[in-house]
Amino acid sequence: MDEKKPKEDSEMDGHDGRVHFPTDQVIEHDSEIIVKKDSEEHVSVHLGFLEIHHQYEIRFTIKDTLGEDVLQDPLQNLHVKILEIPPSEDGEGHEVVLDLHAHKEKLWKEELIITNTDKTASLTITLHARVLGKGKGTPSLKTGIHCTGINVDDDSEQGSDWQGFD
Repeated sequence: MDEKKPKEDSEMDGHDGRVHFPTDQVIEHDSEIIVKKDSEEHVSVHLGFLEIHHQYEIRFTIKDTLGEDVLQDPLQNLHVKILEIPPSEDGEGHEVVLDLHAHKEKLWKEELIITNTDKTASLTITLHARVLGKGKGTPSLKTGIHCTGINVDDDSEQGSDWQGFD
C-alpha cells in the first residue's frame, strides 16, 4: 500500500513560511544607504543597523546647491565628525565622509550642518540609524559603511579584569 503523507501548509502553497520581497526592493533597502532630499535645506540619510561601541567610516553622496567649497563646525557633534566633504564627481553636490561612534543602544538621530563659504545658504544633514546593543546580533552594513574599530566601554564587563565575588 502506498500511504500518502499529508503535505505541510508551506509545501502546499510553494512557500517556506517566510516573507518574500521582490529582489530589486531587497537590494535597494538592504545594501544601500538611503539619501532622501526633504527640501533645499534638509537631507535625511538612513544608515540602517549599526552596533554599539563600534566606530564607523561612512561615505555617501548628497545633491546640493552650496557650491564647490563648504564649511562645517568641527565641534558641532561629539559622536559624528565630517572627515571630508569634496565636490561630487558629477558637480551636483558633495561626497560626505564621516567618522561615527555608535555610543548608545537606541534609535539614533544626529544632525550636521554644512554651509556655503559666504554663509548665505546651509544644508542640514540628519543621520538615522538603529544601534543594536550587546548580544542583539551583528548587523549587515550597507555599502559605504565600514567598521574601523571597536571601543570597549570602561564600565562594561569586557573592559574590566575584575572577576567578581566568590
